[in-house]
Amino acid sequence: MKQSQSIQLAVLTLCAFSANADEVILKNGDKISGTVLSKSGSVLEIKTAYADKVVIKWDAIETLNSDKPMTVILKDKQELTGLAGKSENGAMTINSSGVYDSKPIPLTEVTDINKKFFSGSANFGGGLSSGNTERQNYHADANILVQGHDDRVTLGGQYNYGDNTDVKTDVTTLAARNWQLYGNYAHFFTPKWYGYAHGLFTNDRMQDVQLRSAFGIGAGYQFFQSEDLNLSLEAGPDYVNTNFYDFPFDCSRNNNCNLGPITDENGIAGRWAVNYDQFVWNRNVQLFHTHEGLVSDSLFIRSRTGFRVPIWNGFQFTNEVQVDYFSKPAPGKENTDMRYMFTIGYGW
Repeated sequence: MKQSQSIQLAVLTLCAFSANADEVILKNGDKISGTVLSKSGSVLEIKTAYADKVVIKWDAIETLNSDKPMTVILKDKQELTGLAGKSENGAMTINSSGVYDSKPIPLTEVTDINKKFFSGSANFGGGLSSGNTERQNYHADANILVQGHDDRVTLGGQYNYGDNTDVKTDVTTLAARNWQLYGNYAHFFTPKWYGYAHGLFTNDRMQDVQLRSAFGIGAGYQFFQSEDLNLSLEAGPDYVNTNFYDFPFDCSRNNNCNLGPITDENGIAGRWAVNYDQFVWNRNVQLFHTHEGLVSDSLFIRSRTGFRVPIWNGFQFTNEVQVDYFSKPAPGKENTDMRYMFTIGYGW
């Protein structure tokens, strides 16, 4: 094949690709071609031939069209699936039958495009050292979010382990061993207000807590909800039961086994929770903070604060500070545990 024919074929191929691509037209007249991924909150994500993702402010868009069906959710929770078509005056159409376009839909009425109903992440971190003292520590966590139109289910948990080995005596001392599991079901009665039912289970050998379990119901308010910004507040009554180990950790070495079994605790408590996350710097960093409190005769608070940095194709780096506070710890224990975590994981 001659060189001129090869160039013509390449040009035709590129033109065909462009013709079949989705197109977003901005209010300033610019056009961006590619594949529309999703719209959530105040931004639209589109994948182009020259960039993995391009993030566009939704209020900067005049109209758009697509060559593949997309699912569009409106403010009144109406769901439309079909090909997007261009319209005038900041609107779009949806062709779901292949024959007729819908009436123009103002872009201000669109809340989501290709909404994610299933998402989550899994992360792992750890460290090893050797020398006069051998150390190892590991951390793993995972969470799953399943969301429908009026319902939301959140499940998650984490595990931490660490120990030190004296190479001279070959004695291994446990430095950390704890885990947490949680679940939350929410039903939205309005776009902002929802009722919830939740469960929490924690264990911490260093705190002598064999199992702390909490169950409750309550009300929540979703101030913001999108892939860019989420903020909610929850409150309600709980039943909390805290079972301690029969004897303090490593009591024979610390000569405090004579303390005897630690008295378990249970009763009604008040619960509150705050959940916040937000992308900043053109979605290059995600800030997050969550904390949950249970107050009765004692006070238990667990909080997670940090940031995530997307690396590549769903892989992410996370840096966070975890703080667990218990106002009435087991005898000889501190009431505050703090952990600094650096993890690599995958989000979807």
